[in-house]
Amino acid sequence: MRKNRFMMLAMTAVVAISVQARVQSPLVVRWEMGQNEAEQGYYSSRFVLKNVSGDTLGDNWEFFFNQFSRALKLPTGCPVDIKELTTTYYHLTPNAAYKPLVPGDSLVVEMLMRGTMVNICYTPQGGHVVMNGDYAHPLAAKIAISELKDPKQWVNRKHDYPDGNYMYAFNARLKGEGCCQAEFRSFDIFPTPKTVEYGTGTTEVGNLVTIKTKFLKGGVRKAKKLLLSELAQRGIYESGGQRTKIWLDVNKKLNNNGEYYELQVKKDTIVLTGASEAGLMNAVKTLIAALDHSAGHKLNHAKVKDAPDLAYRGFMLDIARNFTRFDELKRFIDLLSYYKINRLQFHFTDDEAWRVEMPSIPELTEVASRRGCTLTEQGYLAQIFDGNGNPDDLTQSANGYLTREQMIELLKYADAHGIKVIPEIETPGHARAAIVAMKNRYAKYASTDKLKAEQYKLWDDEDKQDFTSAQSYHDNVLNVAQDGVYNFLQAVVEDLIIIYKDAGLKLDVLHLGGDEVARSAWDGSPAVKALMAREGLKTQHDVHEYYLRRISDYLIKKGIKIEGWQEVALNNSAKYDAVMPQRFAGVNAWSTVGRRDTVPYTIANAGYPVILSNVTNFYIDMAYGWHQYEKGLHWGGAVDEYATWYAQPYNIYHSARMQYDGTPTDMENAAVGKVPLRKVENIIGVQGQLWAETIRNFEQVQMYCLPKMLGLSERGWNAIPEFVKNGAEQDFEGCMRAYNLKIGRSELPVLKRRGFAFRLGQPGIVVKDGKLLANSQYCGEVIRYTLDGSEPDATSPVWTAPVAIGKGVKLVKAKAMYLGRESLTTYLWLE
Repeated sequence: MRKNRFMMLAMTAVVAISVQARVQSPLVVRWEMGQNEAEQGYYSSRFVLKNVSGDTLGDNWEFFFNQFSRALKLPTGCPVDIKELTTTYYHLTPNAAYKPLVPGDSLVVEMLMRGTMVNICYTPQGGHVVMNGDYAHPLAAKIAISELKDPKQWVNRKHDYPDGNYMYAFNARLKGEGCCQAEFRSFDIFPTPKTVEYGTGTTEVGNLVTIKTKFLKGGVRKAKKLLLSELAQRGIYESGGQRTKIWLDVNKKLNNNGEYYELQVKKDTIVLTGASEAGLMNAVKTLIAALDHSAGHKLNHAKVKDAPDLAYRGFMLDIARNFTRFDELKRFIDLLSYYKINRLQFHFTDDEAWRVEMPSIPELTEVASRRGCTLTEQGYLAQIFDGNGNPDDLTQSANGYLTREQMIELLKYADAHGIKVIPEIETPGHARAAIVAMKNRYAKYASTDKLKAEQYKLWDDEDKQDFTSAQSYHDNVLNVAQDGVYNFLQAVVEDLIIIYKDAGLKLDVLHLGGDEVARSAWDGSPAVKALMAREGLKTQHDVHEYYLRRISDYLIKKGIKIEGWQEVALNNSAKYDAVMPQRFAGVNAWSTVGRRDTVPYTIANAGYPVILSNVTNFYIDMAYGWHQYEKGLHWGGAVDEYATWYAQPYNIYHSARMQYDGTPTDMENAAVGKVPLRKVENIIGVQGQLWAETIRNFEQVQMYCLPKMLGLSERGWNAIPEFVKNGAEQDFEGCMRAYNLKIGRSELPVLKRRGFAFRLGQPGIVVKDGKLLANSQYCGEVIRYTLDGSEPDATSPVWTAPVAIGKGVKLVKAKAMYLGRESLTTYLWLE
């Protein structure tokens, strides 16, 4: 029945899209950026709305769009009003000053927005028009964005804006003399194995191999299944009596680290031995990567001895804010597995959506997996971030969810690849999607079954408190005095337990979020005040502790440990800290720069297991740099593939080589007076985070991750970087050049062959002595340029030698092209 319901939704979506496509918006919309600080604290911009219909437009139209929340000012006499209905969702309507718009005419709406235009992600998106109040049938009106070409139109940090001069100096750091002639061998892979002893000669792995095992049971069977699957994808199949033989074995006496393995390649024989199932799985992944890095599958003869330093090597993928679909998630698991990342923190609930079907509470996905045009949020959420107004259009990243059956299959797929999936149910904050869904459920049953309506009540009707969350929500916190909250969470957990059981697994860890509960969120609730009086609670933090203890009391009886973001382990009572650390499987600590850089070690020293989730190293959704067209957020600075690589888990104060504002960290004094790490054993791992506010498709997921994921993989496997010897840094620049060369010459070609998208860095361009010079991030790139201000493309001149620049040239643009990818445009202003 659930499958039929999902199929009906998909069919309804197809019909809705086709109907919408037949009716065109009478308005086409263009947005133009003015400049930052047009007025103190505000940037200027404008909408140009053109009537492209054959009829005069009266005041019977409305325009909706999304943009990160900003206070807005309109000029006196403006013929329209603009109101933010819910976070990021704006509503533009004609007012008494509006005059009918004849065909072909345009309405210009000048605006002042509070704050700063940072980059392309902060421009308006998700436009749609409603005619005659027909909110059920919005008309898509894609917003055209005018070029951002003046440095006043974005955050132009002069010290690290990636113009031609900056990129030329940066790229020069990445290439040593003769590096482009470097050769790579089979086991020059990510993450780097601990020891590789190369012999002489090679073994060619042909299309048929024989696989041998001493005992085909348990971990060996699982590893063989993965090996066969991966070999088949490379055109290699199992057959008896073949010349090339692959031996698989588990030997628990091999090493105390269960993930340890040994791999030997000698003439026509490959031997894989793991200290446990996990170790053998690692050996299989190394063999597959080595085949990918060996021309013609000719493996160098070698002995490999290898194990990770950190047991927890994680990645958090947010599919709530924007959806990543089932087949894409499996592809993403392939990527994690390839780089030996063994935990997937699955962030499928948040303020913006609920993305996994819960049979006990169908409204969670019926309502909260859909976003569109609405003034009331009856039946679905208001559109957030982007979309076309249609909550049933499954081509939009706003809409969609995983069925129960898909979730089971995803868990099986991850387990087959050696990856543990940790579900995250964001509570008590970041819960708006669940709250709206349960309000819809309440309305459905209120008049017929009051008990059922109240069953999952997550709010207090008498709560009059006005608060604003970090993401500008005013109604996203569970009221933890309500029994409905605990009924709700227990129902969700019971559904998840069964889902895991049906996947052949046990749910033994649940991430509860626990972060960013807005200050004073509960101050106006009579129910919470009564709870505080009854339980002797004095502050909001006490209420938060009460909630975590109460829900963990239930979970621990189910054999489920919890995880949470750093707030769950900070500033707590002695009573809480005496009980809670042993209930946690991990705490994500992200504050690793500025005034709160002591957070990770403070938590570890208090006895909590810490997963380093450094914002300045591992927040993958941070933009690679400060280019106006570089997608990503910037509140935590810029994070590129070098930032993930130079993190230091056991020297956290040296992990951020740049501060938020881009100024270099004083490395000599970074740790002076700071909290030392006293309980090293409590640093259990590292994790990358990919939040999805700025994601619209799976290609963007890949480009955010690649090549950043390579540094993350490296640091999880080898916790002490290669540039640290005996506790001191040595030849940082040389090690960075080697890392960059390995990415460009060895890894990106493999990713290209495997069909993954990746981000390519910009070329550098400078003018010296009247000549244009250029360089690139990697060896083998092609640089194309223009001198007339136009965008470089595949037909533009190729830079191969210094080019004379005439006096009339004001702007040089260049792009790097490599392996079918191209970089953002580098700008070099000459006047």
